[in-house]
Amino acid sequence: MLSPADLDFISKVPIFSALSPEAMTRLGGLARRVELDAPGSIFNEGEPAKEMVIVVKGELEVRKRGRSGAEAVIAVLHPGDVAGEMSLIDIQPRSAGVRAVGPAALVVLSHQDLAAFYREDPSSYTILVLNIAREISRRLRRVDVLLADILIDIKDVWLEANRSLLPPMRK
Repeated sequence: MLSPADLDFISKVPIFSALSPEAMTRLGGLARRVELDAPGSIFNEGEPAKEMVIVVKGELEVRKRGRSGAEAVIAVLHPGDVAGEMSLIDIQPRSAGVRAVGPAALVVLSHQDLAAFYREDPSSYTILVLNIAREISRRLRRVDVLLADILIDIKDVWLEANRSLLPPMRK
């Protein structure tokens, strides 16, 4: 069960917007707070996904492995950010790893917590799932822009490096 301060904090997180105070109280009774005293892994890429976390305090890195096995930090999460919510929608293995950079406090919601929330309040559960889907959509739109910029930059660099190989432009 969450403290009133934690419940007030997470009620301001976008995926919980439009939930009634009563629904937030129900969620607060299901969720738990976890304190991390030192840096460490929270989720590992590829492992079964069973819960999501909301950052209350501290900083988390989201890490993704490329084909070569090398890891890149693809995001840094701060208080109010959420990790692992995709797993509550698609029930797939973790798409990325998440690591605490230092001491942190998290609110954790599991699949079982959300199943209980659904049984108690299907209407509020639907709002929560739609809000999670909106957050995932926002992230996808940002990645689309980044990918387009990267592809354009690669093309421009290639064209500049290989200009002498291209046929002359006709007027």
